Amino acid sequence: MKKILVPLTGRPLDRRAVAAAFLVAERFAAHVEGLSVMPQVEIRSSVESAAIPKALAEQLIRIGQAEQSAVVDGAHRLFDEFRARHGGLQSDAAPDAKPDPAGKPGGGGLSASWRQATGPLAETVADEARLADLVVIAQASDGTNAMGPVIEAALFGSGRPLLLAPLPEPASVGTAVAVAWDGGSAAARAVAMALPFLHRADKVVILSTGSADPGRVADPERLGRYLALHGVAAVQHRMAVSGQAVSRALLDDARDLGCDLLVMGAYGHSRVRERVWGGVTLDMLREPSGLPILMAH
Repeated sequence: MKKILVPLTGRPLDRRAVAAAFLVAERFAAHVEGLSVMPQVEIRSSVESAAIPKALAEQLIRIGQAEQSAVVDGAHRLFDEFRARHGGLQSDAAPDAKPDPAGKPGGGGLSASWRQATGPLAETVADEARLADLVVIAQASDGTNAMGPVIEAALFGSGRPLLLAPLPEPASVGTAVAVAWDGGSAAARAVAMALPFLHRADKVVILSTGSADPGRVADPERLGRYLALHGVAAVQHRMAVSGQAVSRALLDDARDLGCDLLVMGAYGHSRVRERVWGGVTLDMLREPSGLPILMAH
């Protein structure tokens, strides 16, 4: 984990995302890139363009740009607040422009830079995340699902893992890790992408429902042996779902076991099937959880 991308939108949820991003960066002595994405300010329809005098249209655009600048400035101040709190070295240039000989911006410790972009938020985040090791996003806690399209774009369009910041602001991320295992391809990808966390964790717990046949890929014992080959010692925990949602059982058991990170695959079935029939991923995305969640598809 050398580069952590955290998009900021000017919403209160930014604080949780930035807090989680810098905690991860501190753990890996990584670089944090704050990304502010604003839409293009314009008079969008031909009817509006024809009906509004040119001078008024230009004034409306200037007002919109000024409001956006105020939002960006506030997000930038929040980002710098956390950078200073974690002792991160300010880097004005993008970290992928000219890396130092050691391969780390700022000479090997935690560092940070700020990037501004104009365009569609979801598409831009997915694009920028392709040149990061992790993207950190916080869900809205007001029931609006404001970040839903961005989260899905990051999961399906970036090829990188996503860290969902918890509610409230986290105190730690990754000291003890719970891994949700069902043997599926999404879970396997999540495990592979979480290996840097697993190597640094003081404890790793494999969570399973106990329904897998012994010796099959979904058998958590086999995952434990695989992780051992990577030098990761993991313990097994069979969940007793007993009628409750699997998502709730995962979060409750991970929390009760003292974990501060849950690793899981996202959308093990198609998005259409998940939306029609429901699924663990959708349950997790409905509202912020009390734990950071690392997802991969």
